[in-house]
Amino acid sequence: MRLFPCLLLVVFCACGSAPSRGGGDDGPDAGGAPPVDDDPLSGLPTGAAQWSAVCARHYGDMISAKFCAGAAPPSLTSLADLEALLGLTVRPNPNNDPTINANVRLTLNGESTGLGVRSVNPILARAFLMTPSPNSAPNASYQVLAFARGEPLVELVANDPAAQTLRFFLVRFHPACESTGCSNGDLQTAAIESGWTGYTLYDDRTIADTTLDCLNCHEPGGPGSKRILRMQELANPWAHWFYPERPDTLQIVQDFLAAHGGESYAGIPSSLVMPSRPAALTQLLQNNGFGTQPNVFDTLKINTELAAGGTSATWTGLYAQALAGQQIPPPYVDNPYDRTKEQAAITAYQQVLSGSLPRAQLPDLRDTFLDSALADMSIRPKPGLDGKGILVQMCQMCHNARLDQTLSRARFNVEQLAQVSRAEKDTAIQRLQLPPADRHAMPPARFHELSAAERQLAIDELMK
Repeated sequence: MRLFPCLLLVVFCACGSAPSRGGGDDGPDAGGAPPVDDDPLSGLPTGAAQWSAVCARHYGDMISAKFCAGAAPPSLTSLADLEALLGLTVRPNPNNDPTINANVRLTLNGESTGLGVRSVNPILARAFLMTPSPNSAPNASYQVLAFARGEPLVELVANDPAAQTLRFFLVRFHPACESTGCSNGDLQTAAIESGWTGYTLYDDRTIADTTLDCLNCHEPGGPGSKRILRMQELANPWAHWFYPERPDTLQIVQDFLAAHGGESYAGIPSSLVMPSRPAALTQLLQNNGFGTQPNVFDTLKINTELAAGGTSATWTGLYAQALAGQQIPPPYVDNPYDRTKEQAAITAYQQVLSGSLPRAQLPDLRDTFLDSALADMSIRPKPGLDGKGILVQMCQMCHNARLDQTLSRARFNVEQLAQVSRAEKDTAIQRLQLPPADRHAMPPARFHELSAAERQLAIDELMK
């Protein structure tokens, strides 16, 4: 299994990374199939060299301070090491002692609209560890760590009080399986959380022109605008988070616990999963100036509309903004999981934990969505779109005039498609035809997929 695997062998529309290759790479070799490079960070500096570059920027946030405190990169061989470095270790707390874990809060969610849109689910949940927020006051300094099993990536963010901005980071670590090939069992179980053979710390500046760009979502107004923390479901009842006080969200928590039993996840003891609440993250955002969210998912209003008539005008309005390429997609209107797929994944994971199924035989746990939900999640385009509509929905959020115009992907501006050069359009067409696992295929499998017919519609539009 690849470290950065695509979920399905499908063809994808151009979006999410630069249409123009640098370094004289003119695309596939007409004389034969080129090797597939599936690492979205391929070609960037690594290890100590990249650590030196980050530390030389002298950021004023608490994550930089901890990583750059010594003369060499900190030694990290596990997620636990990283959490300890940042002061985000979670300790078991059977008696709910308020003095235990006083420096960290936690929450989990079962659906992501970020990098994990196609991989996060109630079994491979996205865990958040964060600085506690005062009752109603902003934090002098704060940090958030986000991690989900499945990929060797940890997302980090901290505020920089001196610069009055947010600093985003990505830790790309190397699992022990990397040298011989990683199975689902290596990447989707507790095995991924330890045994690291190395890592690289990237800042948002370094990865800006990759498919893992932080600022596409967190600096939506473009360079010079306010950077934001995003939590589309900011208020109770948090339909896609671990929130056991409602039947539908209780099911998310129960599915997680049914699969994982008593094992810890992302350093979170099993006993603390049920008591966790998304209010911890909500409070951090509200207290620090992020209480007004773009395209906010008003769960209570949407649920009320669904209960009254089976549809939600509020959610439809959010989807329309994504359809027009103006906002990132909202979470699915309801629970997007296929119960049959999810139960099969739970059973397989239980079998691995019990030893009745070898870890190397664990099936892919990520594909648990309802097929009928994929278009509403903007993983697939809305049925019936023409080629221009497909490009707008699938690509415009990554290719628009708000981007840093020094990035190579800015040359493929879907908002002004008629002005895009013939050479850029031809490169985009070429990338429509790359193997899905190739890091140059746009978008990567983590975001969208197209049928062969939809692909041809997009190509026909680009041929104009």
